[in-house]
Parts: sequence; C-alpha cells; structure tokens
Amino acid sequence: MGTAVLQLYGDLGVQPFLRSVARTKSLFVVLERDQPVSELLDELDRLESDYEIFKINLFKEFTKYIVINSIVAAALAMILVVIAFKADDLISEAWEPISIAFVFLSLFPAPATLGVLSWDAGRQLKPMKARADQLEVDAGSLAGRL
Repeated sequence: MGTAVLQLYGDLGVQPFLRSVARTKSLFVVLERDQPVSELLDELDRLESDYEIFKINLFKEFTKYIVINSIVAAALAMILVVIAFKADDLISEAWEPISIAFVFLSLFPAPATLGVLSWDAGRQLKPMKARADQLEVDAGSLAGRL
C-alpha cells in the first residue's frame, strides 16, 4: 500500500508545474524566430534541467521510503507468524494495546511517508513553479506584442 500511495505524488503533485511549462512551450510556437526569445528559451532549458534533477532526487527519496516501508512490512509479517504460532494461547486484556499498535504499524507508514515526501517535494518544487509562472508571463507578454 505504501508504494502505491507514494506513486500518487509523482502523478498528481507536479502537474501544475508541468502544465505551466507546457503552456510556455506552446507560447514559443507563436513567437517568431526573429524575436528576442533566446534568453527565455535558455531559461526554459534551465528550468527543464532543474526539473530533471528534481525527479532524480525525488526518486532517491522515494526509494528510501520504499526501503523503510519494506522493513515495517517485514516486521509485521514476522509478527503475524508469531501470532499464528500463538493462536492456541489465551487472549488476555494485555493484548489490547498490542493489537492497537499492530493496526497503527499497518496503517501509519504509507500516509506518513506520503505526507513527508509531498511536503519535501512541494518545498523543492515551489521555486521552480514560481520560475515557470514568471517565464510563462514573460513569454505571454512577448507573444502579445506581435
């Protein structure tokens, strides 16, 4: 479950940035080659390079969280094996807090890692999104002057 939830950020979290870059690219189609757009094209290239670096860093973070979730899943699997061997034992009231801890360990890692990953990625993506928006405004104003 954790890996599937973490993949959602890659699909949803960066879409506003990607749409802004796509709109900017479409504005460059409108601009003539004799317009002074080389500076804007260079900025777009730098922005796309920064995004590629961001994706590599996000993948590294993603794999770190996959390892953490896998360790938790392995621990839960070992606990289930122990519970299976202890199935004939009497259940006392002391097991209630332990069962709550098991439920917590089963449900908490995926949303927690998604929250941490999305917060960190959003923090890294925010300056790039601002640059993409400004580049879109600059290209739009240049296209409007044609």
